[in-house]
Amino acid sequence: MQNSVVSCPKCGSTNIYKNGHDKYGNQQYFCKDCKRTFRLVHSKKHKLFSFPYPKCPVCGKTMQIHKIKKAFVKFRCRSCHTRDEIPTNLPQFVPLPFDSFKFFRFPIFIVLKAFVLYFKAVSLRSIRDSLNIKVSHVAIYKWILKLSCFFSILVPVDAFKVHGDETVVLFKSKKYYVWFLVEHDSNLIVAWHVSKYRDMGQVKILLEKFFGNNERTIELITDGLGAYGAVKILYKNINHIVVRLGQNNQCESKFSLFQDFVRAKRGFKNIDNLPMYVNSFCVVRNLLKLNGNDIARVMSVLLSSITTS
Repeated sequence: MQNSVVSCPKCGSTNIYKNGHDKYGNQQYFCKDCKRTFRLVHSKKHKLFSFPYPKCPVCGKTMQIHKIKKAFVKFRCRSCHTRDEIPTNLPQFVPLPFDSFKFFRFPIFIVLKAFVLYFKAVSLRSIRDSLNIKVSHVAIYKWILKLSCFFSILVPVDAFKVHGDETVVLFKSKKYYVWFLVEHDSNLIVAWHVSKYRDMGQVKILLEKFFGNNERTIELITDGLGAYGAVKILYKNINHIVVRLGQNNQCESKFSLFQDFVRAKRGFKNIDNLPMYVNSFCVVRNLLKLNGNDIARVMSVLLSSITTS
């Protein structure tokens, strides 16, 4: 099929070149002979929301969508760059159905493989090279952000002896603390918490995440951090055992893997994503422990949890 030649609708000249797009995304052309700008298609972009878009309070022109947030939409004027916010009745967050993965360009097993490798402390560019597909490391990063909201760790009801410890993560010279509870026999992470402080209140939150609605008598092994003194005050069903620094091996082994993951990431760009990373790290590490580091079996478990959610 021969390519059609674009000509100027005013003078008929073919001496033209492309000249960007209009505000609706239609291709614009410029005629070198009559100095006229024109376009062949005049379609308008589909509106994302049914309500009327606001007028700019400065120049009076209709504003365009700038950003879509959870509870409101940000609008911006294309002329004077004035901004405004309109609240919306967007639904609350719920896990996306399996049909949402139809928007990925690649099969779901490739996306899940990238997800598992990422939390095994493999860099984004190394994952891109191992997948043998043409995809950017930025696309892989977006896959991981989207998948991280699907999974959560399962707390075994027969966990009666756990180890507790914390490590520090630096972000722009500020300290953030990551707390783990690790089951003694299975060496699985049963609870986690992220905080800015290292006090008794954070220990209480960590234990509440572990117990949920199923309080039981357990044995808690920690180092000599003073914040764990809240255990004897707040909980009568916990036998608190203090060990010397460096001998809480169950937690320290998990933290060494977590620090390897942080080093592979070369830090965090947005600290708000840290809880999401910690949760996904715990999910992947537990599944690798249960399935003998078999990535294929871990992928099948993750896929089954998505399809049944």
